[in-house]
Amino acid sequence: MDYTSKIRVLVLDDNPVLVDGLNFLINSTRQLHAILLAQRDQELCEAIKRLEPDVIVADPNFLDRTLAECGLELHELRAGAKLIAYCDARETRSGETYINRGYSGVVTKTVASPRLLRAIKSVHAGDVVIDETVLALSERSLQPCEVDQRKLSTKEEFVLRHVALGKAMKEIAADIQLSAKTVETYKYRAIKKLDLRTRSDIVNYAISVGWLQH
Repeated sequence: MDYTSKIRVLVLDDNPVLVDGLNFLINSTRQLHAILLAQRDQELCEAIKRLEPDVIVADPNFLDRTLAECGLELHELRAGAKLIAYCDARETRSGETYINRGYSGVVTKTVASPRLLRAIKSVHAGDVVIDETVLALSERSLQPCEVDQRKLSTKEEFVLRHVALGKAMKEIAADIQLSAKTVETYKYRAIKKLDLRTRSDIVNYAISVGWLQH
C-alpha cells in the first residue's frame, strides 16, 4: 500500500497498550498512517529523526523525559513535526501552557476517537486545537482570585486572542471544535468584560497585553 500521500503520525507514550490501540485507530483511517517504532525504549530520539513524522501525538511528561535523556529541546523536535499533547486528564494544565511551549494541539486521553483523529488532521493543516475538555478543566482549575485577575476565562481569552489575529468565527470554532454560535458567545462575554466595542479596540487590547508580539 502507498503511504506517501498519508499524514505520518507517531504516538509516544509509556503505556504500550495505549500506543498499540492508537496506532490501530490511526491506521483505520484513509488519511492517516501510524509509524511504528521498532525499539520503543532504545535511541528513541534518533528514531524520531529517522522516521520523520508529520504529527507526533505524545504524552507531554513522557516526551519531556525522553528529550531530557537525549539532551534535546522541544523546539528542536517541532521543527520537523507538529506536536499534540495527549494528556492525562488528572494532570492536564491549561491549554495555553502547552501551546506556549510549542504544541499545536492539546487533548486529554479521555477524548473520543473521532475528536482525536480530527485534531491530528487539523494540526497537520496548520490549525491550533485545544479540545473542549481541556478548556473546561482549565477553567475549573482557576481559583476565584485568578479569575478576577485575568478577567477572561480560558475560552474567552482564546477566542478574543484569535479574533485579534483576524480569524473568522467559523475558523476559531473549527480550531477548538465548538459551534460558531458558542464561539460568538465567548467573544461577546469577553468584549463585555473588557468594555471593548470595535475590532480596533480588540486589536489594541491584544497589543497592550502582548498577544500580538512576535
